[in-house]
Amino acid sequence: MLCCVLPAFAPFKSTVFLKLIKGEPLNLKNSRISMFLSACIAGHVHAAGVSGELEEIVVTGIEPPSDLYKVKAASVGSVLQEQIEHRPLLRPAELLETIPGMVVTQHSGAGKANQYFLRGFNLDHGTDFANYLEGVPVNMVSHGHGQGYTDMNFLIPELVDAMVYKKGPYYASEGDFSSAGSARIRYTNELYKNVAKLTIGKDSYHRALVYGGTSLEQGSLVYAVENMKSDGPWINEDDYQKDNLVLKHATRTDDVELELSVLYYDSTWNATDQIPVPLVEQGDLNRYDSLDPTSGGETTRFSFSANFRNQLNDSLRMKAGAYWVDYDLELSTNATYYATDQDRGDQFTQFDDRQIIGGQVVFEQALNDMHTVDYGLYLRNDDIAEVGVGLSEQREIYDITSNSAVDELAWAVYGSVNSQWNDWFATIVGVRYDYMDVDVSSHVDGGVEGSGDDEQASPKLSLRFGPFADTEFFLNYGKGFHSNDARGAVDSDSNVPLISESEGYEAGVRTLAIENLQVTFVWFRLDLDSELVFVGDDATTEPKGATKREGFEIGMYYQPVEWLIMDMDYANSDTRFNTPENGGGHVPDSIKEVVSFGATFDLEIGLYIGIRARYFGPRYLSEDGSIESKSTSLLNANTGYHLDNGVNLGFEIINLLNDEEDDITYYY
Repeated sequence: MLCCVLPAFAPFKSTVFLKLIKGEPLNLKNSRISMFLSACIAGHVHAAGVSGELEEIVVTGIEPPSDLYKVKAASVGSVLQEQIEHRPLLRPAELLETIPGMVVTQHSGAGKANQYFLRGFNLDHGTDFANYLEGVPVNMVSHGHGQGYTDMNFLIPELVDAMVYKKGPYYASEGDFSSAGSARIRYTNELYKNVAKLTIGKDSYHRALVYGGTSLEQGSLVYAVENMKSDGPWINEDDYQKDNLVLKHATRTDDVELELSVLYYDSTWNATDQIPVPLVEQGDLNRYDSLDPTSGGETTRFSFSANFRNQLNDSLRMKAGAYWVDYDLELSTNATYYATDQDRGDQFTQFDDRQIIGGQVVFEQALNDMHTVDYGLYLRNDDIAEVGVGLSEQREIYDITSNSAVDELAWAVYGSVNSQWNDWFATIVGVRYDYMDVDVSSHVDGGVEGSGDDEQASPKLSLRFGPFADTEFFLNYGKGFHSNDARGAVDSDSNVPLISESEGYEAGVRTLAIENLQVTFVWFRLDLDSELVFVGDDATTEPKGATKREGFEIGMYYQPVEWLIMDMDYANSDTRFNTPENGGGHVPDSIKEVVSFGATFDLEIGLYIGIRARYFGPRYLSEDGSIESKSTSLLNANTGYHLDNGVNLGFEIINLLNDEEDDITYYY
């Protein structure tokens, strides 16, 4: 067995920032000296803060429908653009760290999907947390690298209008991969400004972004073009290059809304693979070096989506969406270096070439003043032309290990009844039925072939009590699931079900009893029939035994005056196998403890100061608990000044304490 790490933070680095614009906020980036010249026609305004009374979360235009707009739990929330526009992001997916308790790290190169941690899960690349952008699912079923693979690198944070997140399997509108939760991100519909932004920094970093919008005779148009390159601090340069394109057209009348979105993303990179701790400690290998500099990957993603909303009458509203995705990935990895093949090395290349079509239609109907019903239909089909793995050298495959064609169909019907029984008691009773059908054929002799199907009915129940003295109490119950790789499900030797059930319980409280301070407390439990666990030797995930996790989360948001906002989150969880494996009951890599804190001062004189800190606690790396990762802490700060002539001058420090710590640690 070997403990391997992926270095995270280079020594103390700073950013000096000058931005010439009219009314635009600063956008600060890591480790770069940057100048931005931008032209702005009109600003885009967002509102947030702590109000004096409890309110429903309402984010218009976000999918899924109905039940998201009614606060059913203390673990439901929304994030608006103004809450992220000053936030330093080392990678686009760190937008998800605005979700209390979420941690995002890299895994192996800037272009590869990130690692996600939440509620006692190492979600690997997204196994039990569902992500959507513009109504299009990001998680990939039966993926070449791992089930639920979620690559968020095509996200452009400047375009985000809002994100709505939910935790737990309590929502009828959520299906596959949502046992731990889900996040739905929406780009803005209206952006009446045009901005050209150029960032140049250390390690050959540059990012050119042109984005904006305009009013058309029929609706509005939002666009963005992004080009980025970075070598990083690595001895074997990351050479991460990506191109991004976004076009979004929206029209709206009194009763009808239509949004059409086109997204294109292309990237290439060299892998910054995890490296053995003993070699680093002995001085035989620099912590920023690699044992196989030829590993890396490339991704191409193109999507088209349409979202339609129509107020059919005073009591009935329809929402519909459809999408098409064309996706291609080649990922070369070397997890064991030269342990098996001393001549060519142990590199292997995983590949995935697919098209996805899908959509949903939902109706929201008010029966009377007390009851409303929501009901809908969901459909997704993955047509995977090739998915597999081959032995490779310098990214050239010389021996195909597996290569399959997979046709995977998933559909669901769901509904919920929302009842406000009186001023202090409300219920939501829902159910979801999911059906999956898969067909697998092999392009190589002796490969896994077969077909199969599976189904699950998932009841949902939410109870809300209050408000009592500006305090509400929540109880939630629900069943959910994650799907497993179709290739394993049809393999008679694997005994892996296509659908693995989860069951969750939650109790929470949300209070505004103290003026300008919102506090939430949530206790949760989640049981899984099968845990998806990262396997280091194969650089993929595989289903293991049943697990249970239990924990709690505390969140505080405080705005005592208009110019000061503070937030703090603490999450703690314990995760165990029901039946001990390999001498112990711990689930390897499961997160135990996370703490985050932030404060923003935005003074009337034009001065602003921002501070963000994150503590990522140690994790058990072995089932018996004898091996643990180290904890990591990160403190970032920025300050700036808004001049009267529209110029913003800012200074940012990443890794203020100058720590050398690891982004991720594995034991295999």
